[in-house]
Amino acid sequence: MYLYKSEPCSREYIRSMTRHLRKIFKTEDRLYFPVMGLLESLHELSKSFYIDVVADKDLPINMEANTDVLNHVITMRQSVYDGAFGGNGRDRFTISHEIGHYLLPHVFGVRLQRNLPDARLRKYEDPEWQADVFAGELLMPWHLVQGMDAVEIMEKCGVSWDAANVQVQIMRRAG
Repeated sequence: MYLYKSEPCSREYIRSMTRHLRKIFKTEDRLYFPVMGLLESLHELSKSFYIDVVADKDLPINMEANTDVLNHVITMRQSVYDGAFGGNGRDRFTISHEIGHYLLPHVFGVRLQRNLPDARLRKYEDPEWQADVFAGELLMPWHLVQGMDAVEIMEKCGVSWDAANVQVQIMRRAG
């Protein structure tokens, strides 16, 4: 069961959001996106926003980071924060995912609502799917990675092999 569902968003719509964001950051033609620069600048969008970096032991074992959209905070493990600054692809994706959770409703106006206890979500209404798509499209922009294999995407975009491989599979399905 999901506590929240999002207003429906297609991959193409989320892709357009990330392209807009890349234009703002003047990175529309660069493969490697400065995700930590974006994270550090979110307070400019909302003076209430803050980053809460906590000891790894202070988050549940299965949680690397969390976004509280109501209280304008992204909480993350110290190791994830440090890893993303160090260029770790998995940590960069995690931070981008959390930024997606924050920006989709606060900047791009994607509405969230409580989900009914027994209701099933369509994938494009799932906030987790949307945040994954946001992270993937931000870090591995569709228009720049066409024709690349997973290893090339991993190296040039600074993502994990798993993330790069997912993007390659999406490109193959799209034909």
